[in-house]
Amino acid sequence: MTNNNKEEEEIKIRQMINDYVANSPYRLNPDAKIVDRVVKGLVMRKIKYGHPYCPCRLVMGDFEKDKKIICPCVYHIEEVERDGECHCNLFVSVNYHIKNNEGE
Repeated sequence: MTNNNKEEEEIKIRQMINDYVANSPYRLNPDAKIVDRVVKGLVMRKIKYGHPYCPCRLVMGDFEKDKKIICPCVYHIEEVERDGECHCNLFVSVNYHIKNNEGE
C-alpha cells in the first residue's frame, strides 16, 4: 500500500471518529499524541484486515466475533462510563482530565 493510500485511510478514519464523537456523549482524548497513536493503529488494521479494528484488542480471524472490535468497539461505552476512557484511550467522557506523568 502506498503512502497516499495510508493518508487516504487516515483521513477517512479521522472523519469517522470525529463524526462519531459529534453525535455521541463522548469526546476524543484531548491528548493529540494518544489520538494519533490509535489512529495509526486503526489505519494499519484497516489496511491489513479490511476493517478499522481496535488496535488494543486481538483480531481472531472470525468476522462474527471480530466485528465487535471494529472502532468504535462495543466495549467502549461501558469502559468510558466506568473508567472515563475506553481501553485504547481514544474516547473519553466529557469530564475526563488528562493524566499527569504519575498517572493521576
